[in-house]
Amino acid sequence: MFARRNRRSNLLLAFAAALLVMCGAPDITRADDTETAAGASAAVEARREQLFVAMLNDPTNLDIAFEYAMLSAQLGDYEGAIATLERMLIYAPNLPRLQLELGVLYYRIGATDLARSYLEAARRQNTPPQVEDRVDTFLARLEQQENPLSVSGSVSGGFRYQSNATAAPDQNIVNINGVPIRLDANAQAQADGNVFALGDVHFIYDLQNQNDFIEANIVTYNALFFDVTRVNLQLLEGQLGPNFGFGRFGLDGTRLGAYGIAGVTALGSNLYTTQYGAGARFQSRLGGNVLFDSRNEYRAVNYSNSSNYPTVRQQTGGEFATTNTLTASVTPQILLQGTAQARFVYGRNDFNTYDEYALWARGTYYFYLPKLGILSADSPWSASLAGGGFLRYYDGPDPLLNPGKTEEDDTYWVEAGLEAPLENGFSTFVTGQLRQQNSNYETRDYFNAILTVGLTKRF
Repeated sequence: MFARRNRRSNLLLAFAAALLVMCGAPDITRADDTETAAGASAAVEARREQLFVAMLNDPTNLDIAFEYAMLSAQLGDYEGAIATLERMLIYAPNLPRLQLELGVLYYRIGATDLARSYLEAARRQNTPPQVEDRVDTFLARLEQQENPLSVSGSVSGGFRYQSNATAAPDQNIVNINGVPIRLDANAQAQADGNVFALGDVHFIYDLQNQNDFIEANIVTYNALFFDVTRVNLQLLEGQLGPNFGFGRFGLDGTRLGAYGIAGVTALGSNLYTTQYGAGARFQSRLGGNVLFDSRNEYRAVNYSNSSNYPTVRQQTGGEFATTNTLTASVTPQILLQGTAQARFVYGRNDFNTYDEYALWARGTYYFYLPKLGILSADSPWSASLAGGGFLRYYDGPDPLLNPGKTEEDDTYWVEAGLEAPLENGFSTFVTGQLRQQNSNYETRDYFNAILTVGLTKRF
């Protein structure tokens, strides 16, 4: 057990080192930048004074006036910048860039009606794409201020077939404690299909305070099998907590959130687990097209015995999981994701306690096709390919299965999927997955082929 705990510590250190590399560790040799910042501010002020004199000598020179206004805004003199841009509108009354900057400045001082009028005026012009994008950004922020609560999410449903719905061994005879045992039919692999429904709803309440908000997320999943009803699954989990933007520190693409967790699951129509816990989420943009997302969560999990699962209460304990994902938009058509996860699960016995380390990756290609029947041409199709695996190490042997050997599992999977857009925010999808688990406990070996078809509505 000591060796396993030592390995656990080493792997945690490796995860921490990886996070430092991804996020960028602080440079302890860097000198204090206070004097440099003060010098830069003085240089900006000196340049603004030069431009003010030049503007008095040549009041129709829009380039000089615009630079003066931008430097004034940079120094926090929003009123001076607004007055300069308002004067410029006399000479260029329909210039989208001027209307945009005035809208932004009025937004910053809280004059939302004036901000909206200038932004909408800029939107009506034949604006360059980069100006149009910025106008849309600030119009969205104004809308968010007027409607601080936003709701988004998706609902999916469909049919899934599994060649091994019970995740049980394919063979009829396995070695238990060195003795060949013929498995009961219920303990063998059984093919089955199920219908399922998945809902994921996300709530955001904007605090209107430097991009801080309260967010809540609710996930529910229900699967009803045709034959093996003891694996019918119902799940409900909610998360709630604050999320803070780091724009106040000059890091517009960085966020940190904390949240509470509560959930319940039922298996075979009987209560299976109740859980509660807490988590923290860190997100940061590494360059324009790469997002780093780290979730770190602890859950206390209570298992309930039932007629189908009479001994699961021994698994009652807790788990800590850290999940770290890099998402890269390589091109507008190609999205790549890579995830590293570590889970540490604690039960009442060593054979219910284990460490799990996983890696998986996904690539998605987006493309457009002409309209065909109910298929939409306005939204992209997507084709994806994914794969991954995990290793699981238990802390001690199961005395009923093999008192002299501690369980070790490795699982690998590959998946391919295709999603086609329909009208009114609907889409249809099909995915296929192959999953293989190998274990030094023969009762844990299994293979499963999964085919899923369904329909999704996003809102």
